[in-house]
Amino acid sequence: MGFEESALARLRRYRQEADRSLELVREAEGAARKFSERLFAGLERVAVLGRQAGFEVEADHMGDLLTLRVVAGTGAGAEAAFGLLRGAAAEADEDLMHEELSRYSLDPSGYSGRILGWSAAAGEGACQTFAVYRDGTWKTKGRFVTLARGRLDDPDEVLDGFCLRILGRLVDLAALTGGAGRRWPAAAPFSLEDFAAGRKFPTEQRMPR
Repeated sequence: MGFEESALARLRRYRQEADRSLELVREAEGAARKFSERLFAGLERVAVLGRQAGFEVEADHMGDLLTLRVVAGTGAGAEAAFGLLRGAAAEADEDLMHEELSRYSLDPSGYSGRILGWSAAAGEGACQTFAVYRDGTWKTKGRFVTLARGRLDDPDEVLDGFCLRILGRLVDLAALTGGAGRRWPAAAPFSLEDFAAGRKFPTEQRMPR
């Protein structure tokens, strides 16, 4: 076999391997997108129920981002945003890892897509992480829900119940119920000038585990 024939044979194998890897990544991304659509729809449904229960609740959905806002009373509000990330990668967090996978495997067949949740009350970084795998398995951990798992094809009632837990935690942050609360830090710089300027003292938000 000459050089060109040998090179073409090798490149065709590379092409097959590349097609396989890209398809696996697309499957993980697709599963994460489907889950985000169901998650966002569930949050919108429980937002309607929250309004019926007497809370001011808004669910703004734009593209791959949903922002959920709750007002429990004057000066008592909280919000969280959930966004679908682009791409897929191997999961390194053992709490989010698929049971059949190893964190040392970087094969795209084990890749997950991710959805992150943020809330200013919990700091600047993401406070909730969802890992969604191509077989439909999803797992999450964070401040709103400590640990949970499910499948993409779970009934609406199951996912809606999960979304209700998230909304309940947001109410906890807004109204300091359920063991949530704020505390005065032991040592926080706050000058007379800060007070005169009307700045708020930097209290710390606490969410129970």
